Amino acid sequence: MSDRRMLVNALDPEEVRVAVLEERVLQEFYIERASRETLVGNIYKGRVVNIVASLQAAFVDIGLGKNGFLHASEAVAPGGASGEPPRRVPAAASASLPPGFEPGPDTARRAPERHERRPALNLKDVLRPGEDVVVQVIRDPVGEKGPSVSMDVSIAGRYLVLTPETRRTAVSKRIADPAERESLKALLHQLEPPGEVGFIIRTAGTGQTHRELQKDLDSLVRLWSAVKDRARDERPPTLLYQESDLVIRTIRDLFTPEVGEVLIDSPEVLERTIEFVSAVMPSFRGRFLLYEESEPLFHKFGVEAQIEGLYRKHVELPSGGSIVIEQTEALTAVDVNSGRLVGESPEDAAYRTNLEACEEIGRQLRLRDIGGVIVVDFIDVREGTHRREIEKAIKEAVKRDRSQTTVLRMSRFGLVEMARQKIRPGVKLASYEECGRCRGTGMVRTVESMGLWLLRLIRHELSAAGGLGLEMRMNVEVAQYILNTKRKELSKLEERYGREVAILGEPGFEVERYEVGRVS
Repeated sequence: MSDRRMLVNALDPEEVRVAVLEERVLQEFYIERASRETLVGNIYKGRVVNIVASLQAAFVDIGLGKNGFLHASEAVAPGGASGEPPRRVPAAASASLPPGFEPGPDTARRAPERHERRPALNLKDVLRPGEDVVVQVIRDPVGEKGPSVSMDVSIAGRYLVLTPETRRTAVSKRIADPAERESLKALLHQLEPPGEVGFIIRTAGTGQTHRELQKDLDSLVRLWSAVKDRARDERPPTLLYQESDLVIRTIRDLFTPEVGEVLIDSPEVLERTIEFVSAVMPSFRGRFLLYEESEPLFHKFGVEAQIEGLYRKHVELPSGGSIVIEQTEALTAVDVNSGRLVGESPEDAAYRTNLEACEEIGRQLRLRDIGGVIVVDFIDVREGTHRREIEKAIKEAVKRDRSQTTVLRMSRFGLVEMARQKIRPGVKLASYEECGRCRGTGMVRTVESMGLWLLRLIRHELSAAGGLGLEMRMNVEVAQYILNTKRKELSKLEERYGREVAILGEPGFEVERYEVGRVS
């Protein structure tokens, strides 16, 4: 049996988790809550609310309460009726994704063949406020920001991706072998796909028979026809197509013949999964099994402990070194710390630790689903060959990532900048919320600092109290600090303003909490 297995924990319908293990080491992890289901991949008929030229974007009402953000780079100009592929509007200010991206468990986006460069179009030439438009969610809402949407819709099947706005056939660039690519292209042409839509063969399509690919193609064509009918008949805003749930998406996109078994701990989810597998890959039905042991599935295979590690900043490396991951609103910083390699020169020790860090960084980015700008501070190495090998190692480490990642050259300061496609909020945000005590900073004021700050507040309040005294309720330790350390200063303030100040310690108050009252 293969050392690669998939585990599906779906006993609690409120939270479904999927893990992919290789030799019991967690390589992929996905989590979805019923209260925060992903919207990525859903297709809506919306209405353009307004166009903001300064942002090169339009806002589209798709019925979610928050308008979808449609950037000019995701708009498609008219032209499909003539048989010419519709044109994607290139936005000069936007950073295009590198080629080779294909659908993953949380997205139906793809760009295996880049659109040819055409003259840039003004978004106002493509859309008008009040106009109906069909869009697909490409990134979930984050905080106060609504979802990002695209007019370049696509629907993923098991082996193919249907691309209505790109009327060509193509092969995923993840398939590198030229002979295999040509063979798949020829096979795709034999299927005689409809001329009004395009198709891409996914990596899972490698080695599949004409019959299997034809079934997938026919299914996608029927599905797209139903979406078009709904788009014609329904009034906006309305949902036209809903992406499959997490379990089906993950199996569709991640299951390969190398996966020895898929263990599912919910009979209902297993039944639904078997129905899907029987339709798209019946020869693998025997690998989908019900887990019935008393010990929880993720505990049985040591997954829970590995998941807990995803919420910590420090990650240990085999050499004794470590990486520290700090996420901010603007970017993620990764610091590589040296280990305790004995018997090596500092240069060799730094080089080996950096190489270990590269593999772990690639894995952590996947597992935590960290997107946006990432800056890695490697341990300084002097030799040019070592720097190039580290660059090569980090690029290799992100190759297996299904989210598109761009890696730049190492700077003079040992920094490597990366950009990883951001599809949804990271794993941490799915399970944690901002701390009400530290407000997300990870730090709270000291008792001394809070005591001094409240003393200044007392001075301000007494000067404006209008003849009334003060009653200050605060944390017990802060109250003790003021009464024991600053009693003389407090007495001087009472004497100066002719008013009394009552300092009351409240056991339930945190260090930074206080209440001010006025008494006669």
